Amino acid sequence: MKKALIVVDMQVDFVTGSLGSSEAQAVVPRFLRKLQQEKENGTRIIFTKDTHEEDYLDTQEGKKLPVRHCIRGTKGWEIIPELLEFAEEVIEKPTFGATELPGLVKEEEVIELAGLCTDICVISNVLLLKAHFPEKVIQVDASCCAGVTPKSHQNALSAMKMCQIDVLEEGEKAGERMVTVQTFGKFQVFAGDRPVKFSRSKSEELFAFLIDRRGAGVTNAEIASILFEDKEYNRSVKNQVQTIISQLMKTLREYGAEDIIIRQWNSLAVDTNKVKCDYYDFLKRETNDMMNFSGEYMSNYSWAEYTTGYLIQQKMK
Repeated sequence: MKKALIVVDMQVDFVTGSLGSSEAQAVVPRFLRKLQQEKENGTRIIFTKDTHEEDYLDTQEGKKLPVRHCIRGTKGWEIIPELLEFAEEVIEKPTFGATELPGLVKEEEVIELAGLCTDICVISNVLLLKAHFPEKVIQVDASCCAGVTPKSHQNALSAMKMCQIDVLEEGEKAGERMVTVQTFGKFQVFAGDRPVKFSRSKSEELFAFLIDRRGAGVTNAEIASILFEDKEYNRSVKNQVQTIISQLMKTLREYGAEDIIIRQWNSLAVDTNKVKCDYYDFLKRETNDMMNFSGEYMSNYSWAEYTTGYLIQQKMK
């Protein structure tokens, strides 16, 4: 699925400058790791840049926030040096929300935002995008956001959740809920240290199929062809597919992992950024603490034979 990451106002004045804070400085290392990962995944990265002119203090915003910041051409206006290498696509904005953003991301299916400040420019751009694209997946990475105060940061996250924005868990909580998927050998799923127990074998098989597709969306008809390969795609099968999807979501919700599934009309996909998987690491030539590939992949499922052959070819290279 096409994804855009909007990096909101990660500028010197908001991190270490006139409006900087320790909370803003704390997100920088996490943000750097996130951008490195998103770039590897092919995510489109767009930076916004709060931009004011010399007459800022005479503007409506300047009268209510009389602190000079992000004045064009000053050091405080610049993107922080730690993230500068990723700022290839940058848009300037003179106010909280960037009104040109919707036109830039209309082709993306998933739009994620992170940056500063949670309670001003992040929430402004989130709600702007939600108003333009009510059916797109719009999410906020709270671990890479900071507010004017910790309390206002939390209030903004709560407000965004009320507006049906997917707020990704912060730091340690996200790590505790990380979903780990073992595909080499027998298919197994863990939420943190707990094995995930699916209520029905078909819902587990559906999740395995989504993992196999590596973030590509699948339709209900495609799901039916995998789960009910010998049956006609009629009303009964359609209803069974809907039931299986609902049961899968219910199970993941019980483990605090519902947000790893991206749902759109007649489309289901796994968010590969939220899953630790031996299959994905193998393709990226990364090491992990799980089983090495020895010729077996999702041995529970016959439809996985094609991927098994592909993995064998990759191993021989």
